[in-house]
Amino acid sequence: MKRLRLKAVIAVLLFVSSPLAMAAETMDLLKVYEAAKRQDPVIEAARRAAAAGSEAAVQGRALLLPSVNATADYSYSYLESRYSPSNPFIPNISETFDSYSYGINVSQALFDKTRYASYQQGLVNAAQADTSLQLAEQELILRVAEGYFSVLSAQASVEVAESQKKAFAESLERANLTFKIGTATITDKLEAQARYDLARADEIAAANTLEVARQSLRSIIGEQPGELLPLREDAALPPLQPRDMDTWVQRALDHNVELRLAEQGVELSRQEIAKARGSRYPTVNLVANAARQVQYSPFADADNEINRVSVAVQLNMPLYTGGLNSSRVRQAVSARDEAAQKQEQTRRQISLQAQQRYLEALNGLQRVEALTQALASSESALEATRKGLEVGVRTNLDLLNAQQQFYSTKRDLAVAKYNYLLSLLQLKAASGMLAEQDLLQMSHLLGR
Repeated sequence: MKRLRLKAVIAVLLFVSSPLAMAAETMDLLKVYEAAKRQDPVIEAARRAAAAGSEAAVQGRALLLPSVNATADYSYSYLESRYSPSNPFIPNISETFDSYSYGINVSQALFDKTRYASYQQGLVNAAQADTSLQLAEQELILRVAEGYFSVLSAQASVEVAESQKKAFAESLERANLTFKIGTATITDKLEAQARYDLARADEIAAANTLEVARQSLRSIIGEQPGELLPLREDAALPPLQPRDMDTWVQRALDHNVELRLAEQGVELSRQEIAKARGSRYPTVNLVANAARQVQYSPFADADNEINRVSVAVQLNMPLYTGGLNSSRVRQAVSARDEAAQKQEQTRRQISLQAQQRYLEALNGLQRVEALTQALASSESALEATRKGLEVGVRTNLDLLNAQQQFYSTKRDLAVAKYNYLLSLLQLKAASGMLAEQDLLQMSHLLGR
């Protein structure tokens, strides 16, 4: 008995510490975002890429700083000298001796246009890596918001489908009862049965959509999402400010991250031209060497020491490279023109995207307002149809139609609200102004 109790306790502890039990924790939009920042592989890869790209600035600066190298060597020698025929006055010599040397070399570029252009490229590469990380962070916010709102939209659809099925079940029961007592036709019964069956099918489809949405969100945050806080019923949706499409387009042209990446790409190609043209110029380097060599002399039977110190300014002037430098300049100019065209294409796409995102947000807000009014009208119509059925001026089919219209409108309104919130974030992303603060503001709209 004690062993069974111990096993039961262990089982309970394992369940409580399992991811399934932890998934029961209620999560809001910020908690989901924090989990994604910690565990999403896409943003982690972007961080690593940014860290690697930032080293380009260090490497470019290193080209302008002195280069210092130390050298050392050691050698062992064997010397043998024999005379033939043998001469008694000059003995044969057989000696072993060693020598060693060490020194230091310093080189500093005084004038080198290619190195300076490479340094400028390193700065742009580092800035581009930082910009790419900003783009990845904005995309993470959008992916989290889209995943979160997709779950809530699917969840709202499930709740509406369950309510609709329950209402149709009551109508089916009423139709069966009235058919038995002879106050309804077989058509009324079959119509109620068909609506109930369709409601069951809708519920199954909504549940499947919800599970897919939850698994999609799980792939972003790396864990099973818990219960997500929905939009409060009394929450006032944030307005679309300013209501001027040209203002949003101009913001996008000034701050869009993708457009900034394209501009940095053009700057990189300009520096590549400068580097290619710089290869035609002379280079001037300051070179200093200091060395000490110690070598044993068998003839003098003593160590011979040599100390050398030299300082020189070296000039290297390219005279003819077989057309290589000119070819590289033409190649760099063509690459610059290509990057400029891509920048213009990106600029047009960003402008169009900002217009589309603005219209989507505006239409989304107007749709929410229209569906809010439609829901109130549908609810009033449903109540009137119920009363009409009670007094005999309405049929069961009229009630079914009113119920379907009401629940469809309720589902569409819930989905429209989440779509509008997502469209606001997408509009801010297109204008280059999306930040974590936007998620914080939307989190204030969530709750029970």
